[in-house]
This record gives sequence, structure tokens and C-alpha cells, in this order.
Amino acid sequence: MKKMFLIKGETFLLACLLVMFLFVSCIDGYDDDEIWSPGVENATLQSPNADGVVVTPSADGSKLKVEWPVVMGAGGYEFTLYIVDDPNNPIVVGEEKQIIDGTYVEREMREDTYYKIIIKALGNPEYNNTEADASTEVLYNNLLPVTAIIPTGTNLTEYFAANPIPESTTELCYELEAGGDYTMDGDVSIGKTSVTFRGSKIDHAKLNLLNGSFVNGGAGLKFKFIDFDCTSFGGVVTSNAIILMDSNFDDALAATQSENGYIVVPTSSPLAFQSCEIKGLTHYLFYDSGKKYAIGTFLIKDCIIGLNTGTFNAATIRFQSGMLKDITFTHSTFYNEVQAHGSNRIMQISSGNVNSVKPTMEIWAGGSMSYTNCTFWQMAKTAQSFNSNGAMGQATDKVTLQNCIIVDTSEEGGFVRRIRRSNTTAAFTAANNSYWYNGIFPEGEIASKRDESGTHIDTDPQLTYLGDGKFNLAGSTQISRRVGDPRWLPEQ
Repeated sequence: MKKMFLIKGETFLLACLLVMFLFVSCIDGYDDDEIWSPGVENATLQSPNADGVVVTPSADGSKLKVEWPVVMGAGGYEFTLYIVDDPNNPIVVGEEKQIIDGTYVEREMREDTYYKIIIKALGNPEYNNTEADASTEVLYNNLLPVTAIIPTGTNLTEYFAANPIPESTTELCYELEAGGDYTMDGDVSIGKTSVTFRGSKIDHAKLNLLNGSFVNGGAGLKFKFIDFDCTSFGGVVTSNAIILMDSNFDDALAATQSENGYIVVPTSSPLAFQSCEIKGLTHYLFYDSGKKYAIGTFLIKDCIIGLNTGTFNAATIRFQSGMLKDITFTHSTFYNEVQAHGSNRIMQISSGNVNSVKPTMEIWAGGSMSYTNCTFWQMAKTAQSFNSNGAMGQATDKVTLQNCIIVDTSEEGGFVRRIRRSNTTAAFTAANNSYWYNGIFPEGEIASKRDESGTHIDTDPQLTYLGDGKFNLAGSTQISRRVGDPRWLPEQ
């Protein structure tokens, strides 16, 4: 028995030595390019399989990463990414037909965009492999999946009366046809379901708003690529808004969402107007119905918002009893075709501050109000840019005004004073703002506790209203510094 054990031990030792020898030999062979081979030679290659192409957006939404499987024997890859929102006019993102020595690429990403990915395996002369005869094409988009497509010619009030928006824990998306025409003559309720109404980026849908509001019971609500015509609005202006919070307030829900009895729309579920045009507005853009709704995020981006009223006596964005955490105006134009009522503010938050809400699902430590690259023309002239009794005036709040053109808007010399609430408590950032009022530079905008950046522009922006929501900008300093809504700037 002992002898048999020794023989087994010797055999085991020899086997181990053989494995070690083979392992070392493999390593040596891998390092030696003359010995290693990809296993594919003298072949016409195939481009990566489309099913293996993976597209991953970054967490902050700024980039997308495209990965594909290795093609053995390839000498690299030719890569192109196109934006194909308009398939007849593709726009290249990054370098076209870039040669990639690897299997992934990162590119800048835009919201709500259709992409085409093109990848081609290139030849490798070392192994006599020729490039693929055809490229792999993959379509990708980062749009919210469509819940339903509403046909052009539809009255939205009638459509949603017949097809109510269901309760849902996931965001729903109702798509309006490209270039479609729609009407609305009464309320559309979204309840407590987060909803996006989306038209086409290339050919906006048109909504003739004759009466009613989009009534929100406490959820995210977005409008994208839709043009609102309010010129024939026949409703009661003091009780309608494009976004109207539901006056049937759910006290039981509020008790679970806030220590102080607010229904909270969290920061991850914005209220938003993106790439929309509104003209002829005679009533509220937003109104909380005098109820304690707390909105985490409010965004106006790439919009033209036009009023045509000299009688509306309230704020265009009005929180009578509710609260707002973060609001951003960016790359947008705000105007009134006539001089406004002296009490028609741009925005008002009547009482409390962000710390008044105390949500149960997230921490609200401070608020923010940001205006960047916006143009204001005759908006709330003689009225107030902002009015509050505490909001946006705490040490934890932040107010930003950068690269804006402000013409005949708010009281003379009072635009900055109002958004800063005449004090320096909230953090304030200003840069490259152009002020003009009744044909002169309003010195009051750069007085103490106002725009003290030293970067202001005091020359005439030569901003001319052309009608139908269109403007011409001719001020040389404003153009050279690229301030205001970018759509009125000449191409560089």
C-alpha cells in the first residue's frame, strides 16, 4: 500500500511539473507576436453583429457609450455616430468615420434624440484580412417610450374624457403627430401620474388652447416640442393655467409626504416646458390653486413664452400657498406684446421657504432660482420680476442671473433687486447681463445689493420685436459676448 502511494505521489509531481511547463510556454507564446495568431487569416471580415452593440447613457445624461463585440482578425474599426431626428438630414456627432483601435466610443448625448450608429471592421494586412464588405447600422433613441399616439385633428379634452390617464407608478408619454393640429376646450386631468406630452423636435405639434387647463394632482408634467396658441382662449383667466394644480387637495396624501402638510412633487419628477412656443397667453402659466403643493423642479428650456395682456392682475407663475425648490429658465425668451398690468409679476411665492416643506421622501436643504441665456422684453413692465415672503431668500438658497438681456422688464432698475429680495442673504451669481429700460441704461440694476459683478453691459442691445414671437438683435456687444436667447444671435 505504501509503495502504491509513492507511485501516485511521483505521478502527481510529474503532472504538476508538466502543467507548469505548459503554462510558462503559453505566456511566452502570448508575448511573442510572431507566434500568437488571432485564428482568422486570409479572410474577408464581417462587421460586429448588431445584436452585440450596447449603448449606455451616462448617469448625468451628458454622454453615451457605444460598445461592440471584438471581430477577431480585425485591424480596427471605422465608427460614425449620426443624429437622425430628421432622417433626410443626418448630423454627425464627433468625428465622422473615425478609426478606433478598441471596441467602444463615447460621444456627447442630447435629450430626446434619435441616433444612427455605423461600425465597420477594418482589414489587417498582417494576417491578410480584408475589411468588411458592409457596415453594421444600429438605430438608438433616448426618448421616453410612447404610451399612445394621438392622431392629428384631435380635441384633447374629448380624447382624455374617453381615455382617462390611468394611475401608474411609471411615467407615461402621449405623443402628438409631427406637424399635427390639436384643440383643447376643457380640462385634461393627469391625476397623480407623471406624464409627458411630446410632439416632434423637427416639426412641432400645434395646440389651439380654447379653454381649460392641464390639471395636476401632484405629479411630474412635461411638455416637449409643442406650440400653444392661446390667442382665442375663452376661459376665466383667474382660475385657469396651462399647468393648474388640482383644487381637490388630498390631505391624507399630504400628511404622508410632508411634515407640514404639502403634497410633494419630488425633484426627480419635473414640471417642464422644453422647446415649446406659447403665444397670446392671457392667464397663468402655472397656478397652485391656492393649495399646499411643493414642486421640486420647474424647468423652462429652449422656449418662447409670449403674453398678450395688459389686464391680468397676478403672477404668470404663481405659488399662492405652495412652495418651489428649484426653478431654471434657460435659453428662452419671455415677452408681452402689450404693457402688463402693474401687478402682473413674472413669478410669486406668497409664503414660507424651502425649509417649510420638510418632505418625507427627500431632503430639501435649500432652493435655487436660475436665469441663464434668456431674453426678456416688455415682460411685467412696471411690475415685479419676483415676489416672495421668504422663498429664495435664505442663506441656503442660490440665485443666478447670467448672460441675459433684460429690456423694459420689471420696474425700472428693479429686476435684480426683486430676485435678490433687496438683501444679500441668498448666494447670488451674476455675469454678462444686459439691461435697458425706456431707451437708457437703468443704473439701479447695478446699485448696492444688485448686480455687483462688474461684467454688466450698459449699451443698447437693439432688440426689436418683429411680431409672431420673433426678435432681431443687433447690439454689437451683446452679439460678441453671445448673451440672451441664442436663437436671436447670428451664427458664428
